[in-house]
Amino acid sequence: MEKGRAMYYWNTTFRIDSVKERFIGEHRIERLYVRYFDVVMTDGKPLPNATILFDSAVSCKQEIVPTVFIHNECMRERHEGLAEKLLGRLLQMNETHQIGKVNEIQIDCDWTQTTRQNFFAFLGELHAMTKDKGITLSATIRLHQLSQPVPPVDCGVLMVYNTGDATKIDVEKPILDINDVTPYLKHLKSYDLKMVSAYPIYKWDIVFRNGKFVDIMHEEGEVPMLETDTIVTREPALHDILECKKAVGKSKPDCLNEIILFDLNNYNINRYKPTDYEEIFD
Repeated sequence: MEKGRAMYYWNTTFRIDSVKERFIGEHRIERLYVRYFDVVMTDGKPLPNATILFDSAVSCKQEIVPTVFIHNECMRERHEGLAEKLLGRLLQMNETHQIGKVNEIQIDCDWTQTTRQNFFAFLGELHAMTKDKGITLSATIRLHQLSQPVPPVDCGVLMVYNTGDATKIDVEKPILDINDVTPYLKHLKSYDLKMVSAYPIYKWDIVFRNGKFVDIMHEEGEVPMLETDTIVTREPALHDILECKKAVGKSKPDCLNEIILFDLNNYNINRYKPTDYEEIFD
């Protein structure tokens, strides 16, 4: 049986140009997990931020999964009505942009032990609402969260990236390293949630000053630099992705039922050869 193929779309403008269209068609991408907005603390309230602008008509054949990134800070306390507002905003955006029926909504949050209770309460409320509307609720699961209780959602996406410390100049594989992934996999076998998995295809240009971390530079000129500063490029090699994917599948085979790549932009999708992508997806 062919595995599901999907991409994250993590940009503030939704635009499917000819490069992306060709990639989607060539690799038979079925689903796009599109970040609709973030939720951040603003004047003491959790409010939407960096909302996506739909520049292209969403006429693509791929299923769209609206995804929201919630800053962990928002979960330090309970916020009455947040689940209802978030769901209402997602459905309204879908209707406005004629995206069609929503089958799944995904919540992304780097919750920790201290915010878990509030985050799970929020998910519980949201889950009751999505279930009532026949919508699947999924959540991202980071490797460090595998040792924690399972969130009250229908399914999850295991995020197999950002596994190392990018602030240290001697860490050569901060995006993805099998040595960082392996210790967490003992928890994956017994993790009681239906899951698929996501892998990185991006690179980081990291600025260091006298060996100390300054910032990650996403585009040229974004970070003010001194002549003596060093830019170090970090990106996962194909064998890093395949090795981690194999290890994840060995621990929990269901995680390979759908492979999601982060993320769909022209720089990323030209980084590897078409045959490399086929190897990752297969």
